[in-house]
Amino acid sequence: MSSSTAIRVCHFSSVHPWADIRIFHKECVSLAQSGMDVTLIAVGENNDEFSEYGVKVVSMANAFRGRISRATNFARQVAERALDLDADVYHFHDPELLRFVPLFVERGKKIIYDVHEDLPRQIMTKQWIPALFRGILSRLVETWESSAARKATAIVAATPLIRDRFLQVNNQVECIFNAPLLREFNWDVQPNYTSRRLIYIGLISRKRGIIELLHALEHIDGRLHLAGRFEDDSLKQLCTQLPGWSKVDYHGVVGRAEIAKLLSESALGMVTLHPTLSYMDSYPIKMFEYMGAGLPVLASDFPLWRSMVVDEHTGICVDPMDVHMIARIANELLSDAHAAEAMGERGRAYVKSKFNWEAEASKLISFYHRIAN
Repeated sequence: MSSSTAIRVCHFSSVHPWADIRIFHKECVSLAQSGMDVTLIAVGENNDEFSEYGVKVVSMANAFRGRISRATNFARQVAERALDLDADVYHFHDPELLRFVPLFVERGKKIIYDVHEDLPRQIMTKQWIPALFRGILSRLVETWESSAARKATAIVAATPLIRDRFLQVNNQVECIFNAPLLREFNWDVQPNYTSRRLIYIGLISRKRGIIELLHALEHIDGRLHLAGRFEDDSLKQLCTQLPGWSKVDYHGVVGRAEIAKLLSESALGMVTLHPTLSYMDSYPIKMFEYMGAGLPVLASDFPLWRSMVVDEHTGICVDPMDVHMIARIANELLSDAHAAEAMGERGRAYVKSKFNWEAEASKLISFYHRIAN
């Protein structure tokens, strides 16, 4: 491939919808804007082909039922469709596609595995897996994933912990944070620091602290904007029966414009996730969305998070399992609009200068040029 020829890129996923924020709006669009010829093959409601923001999208409907059929039959269909494109660089996003890496390598293709989450550590938090088997399964998955990743051309890791793990099996690893897009923030809009409204956006689950948050709400002089999908129906039923639910405004799953509106009406961003291995070393996108919107954050007291919250004076860290501590600190922040505004402005400055997708996109593009050439 000559230096004057555009790099032909194919991203593909058998799990994520084509409009996925990290895959499409961040990675694919950024690569296309840099001059690369980008195609994305991912999940859609219908089989369709179209272009969006300079990216050619191949939407594939999954006709198979169940997790196993998706990971076997549908995953093969997606991989075969990707191979038909004859791209220079392939970039996939799901562990279930790892078994197809040798097919791309045999054809002389550059193949990148994008590791969004630490799968072995994540398994340890899965409630549907019997606790007796989680440790064994986690070790087996780590061995299998590492062995398969060794054959890939390169690895893109979402966190430093994932990067360090895969550097043991592959010397081409780049850490690309799932940082927020600067263009999605309206820097002229100020949060309503006197609204006494807390906000939580994202998947609503036990491990992400919803039960403790609802118990804390009983002692908080304020209301909670809650937006996102419940992990399961039984959790939703439980939450709606708790006394704290009377102080909740539940908005369901909402789009980016509605999220921006809710953030502007709030005074405090909540990210009190449980101290699990997968969360303690993560960079939760919602925390940086809160910061970018000018909100102070009330976050779990993890060493990594403390460096971005306490050390940067963007919020306060608490024990996420201590309901009364959560309530006390929330009341203090909601009652001091001046302190909340100062923390919120420092959070905005942190996102603008240090933690944003535009900076990560530059790293990704440079990595691609190294891999392709």
